[in-house]
Amino acid sequence: MDPVSAARALVEDMFPGALYAFVGGSALTEHRTSTSDLDVVVVLDGLPTPYRESLRWREWPVELFVHSETSLHAYLDKDFDRRQPSLARMCAEGAVVTDRTSGRASDLQAALSERLAAGPGGLTSSQAERSRYALSDLLDDLSGATDPGEQTFIRWQVVQETARMALGLGRRWQGSGKWLLRELRAHDPELAEKLLTAHDDSVRLSGVASDVLERAGGRLWEGYRAEGDPFHRPLRHVPSGELSGDTAQSSGMRRLAAISGATAGSSRLWMGQTHVAPATRSSDHHHGASETAIYVVSGTPSFVFLEDDQEVRLDTKPGDYIFVPPYVPHREENPDPSQEAVVVIARSTQEAIVVNLPDLRPR
Repeated sequence: MDPVSAARALVEDMFPGALYAFVGGSALTEHRTSTSDLDVVVVLDGLPTPYRESLRWREWPVELFVHSETSLHAYLDKDFDRRQPSLARMCAEGAVVTDRTSGRASDLQAALSERLAAGPGGLTSSQAERSRYALSDLLDDLSGATDPGEQTFIRWQVVQETARMALGLGRRWQGSGKWLLRELRAHDPELAEKLLTAHDDSVRLSGVASDVLERAGGRLWEGYRAEGDPFHRPLRHVPSGELSGDTAQSSGMRRLAAISGATAGSSRLWMGQTHVAPATRSSDHHHGASETAIYVVSGTPSFVFLEDDQEVRLDTKPGDYIFVPPYVPHREENPDPSQEAVVVIARSTQEAIVVNLPDLRPR
């Protein structure tokens, strides 16, 4: 059975209600070997927790990547941020094996293909200097090493750092293991061959690495300085009357930002107030990758989420705290017919992330 047919049968067998699924990886390419597995990305509606699983299905070794649509996009963004879009390649360059959404799988493939083709952008000046410093330091270690074992380990690190520098200079995506070599071969096959040929010869390898360093501006060790002073920034005062309503909102609630990038220059923290009117409720929503801590200032708000497909209600009073993990659908309610509920919220992302949902099921 060919890999696409095998993946389609696997999804029909194990995930008959899947929204859509892809098969990708080496099994679909000329790189396929006797040990190549099926990389299968499956998207389910209502999946509470994404997971990865290795298994054998019929004669095939399989790597499963099982997601909700929310978690899939979060993992894709994380891979793009670290310049190693392996999951995006599985989806974009693989084959759609099922789609019950009238085309969302193909739309995602097109969007990912466009993002992959655009590349990650160039290195910042600090990233380029850090790369030059790291490779220069490795070359100094290699020239002074006398232990054969240490030389071997340093040489392989020089090979990888040289490849990453070349890819960074070329505004190309990175990879790890065999995918680092594949990315380099696609970008600069001559350099890839030189590194492979010289990997066990310290003198030749130093020459190849030095040539790439020259493209980046030459060796950098003496005089390298990475500055940063997080210890002497001034405190910021945000008076109660200057809270900002310029933040994401959900129906039935009014959010006011106190501490954010815009108001205080914070980079990892958002903090503010939420007001829930009497006898009202928010829409169902989640806060993306943010961890959320809530302190009840006044009123008796309730917080509702699903557990084992059943609604769970947490009733609170002033002085209570609530923790909302990332991506958990929930809503806030104020059952009091006459008193507004006020809470203070702190989140682990700079700005408020609010993804409104039609109901509390994970997506």
